[in-house]
Amino acid sequence: MKVISFDADGTLVDHCFVDIFWEKEVPKLYAKRHGISFNEAWEEVRRCYNEIGEEDIRWYLPSYWFKRFELEEKPVEVLKRLKKHVKIFPDSLETIENLYDRYELIVVSNAPREILEIELEEIKDYFSKIYSCTSQFKEVRKNPEVYLRVCNEIKASPKHLVHVGDHYKFDYEVPRSLGIRSFLIDRKNNFDGKEDILRDMRELLQKI
Repeated sequence: MKVISFDADGTLVDHCFVDIFWEKEVPKLYAKRHGISFNEAWEEVRRCYNEIGEEDIRWYLPSYWFKRFELEEKPVEVLKRLKKHVKIFPDSLETIENLYDRYELIVVSNAPREILEIELEEIKDYFSKIYSCTSQFKEVRKNPEVYLRVCNEIKASPKHLVHVGDHYKFDYEVPRSLGIRSFLIDRKNNFDGKEDILRDMRELLQKI
């Protein structure tokens, strides 16, 4: 094992920041721009989110939605304003601090680049590479091709990579199918009886 890869949302940081951005701030800006109530705006914004759907790469891109909704601010300015809501999981911070001197650490996330830059700003120096599936690879999921491209980029074979994330299929099953050892971070105890399940990120230190 040479490289340890981490997902971002739900793994290194909680979902508060992105939830506030998509579910509070965007509807609020839409309401202001179109002169309607927040509830009316949220109903319309949510309808549009559902219309596009998670399998369309546009669903993930703040720039697409700000242009579609004719919002006057720039996405990056709004994201910076919400930075105070970024919360790094304490167990994840302690873990990467312990691993930093022993392994190369990277991030592989499907979050767009502009969101990752804000979310990971305080811990970015721990990682040699930060990959966004949507921004760099134009993929909406961490499919096998994404992991193989990452391995090619860092010049490591799958057997030399460990991946940690919170999505059962795309962070756990998919990398395992390629020979990558993967760990599922499951802080809410939703999974049981599976191999390499972490209830606390610090458990990783004893398993590798």
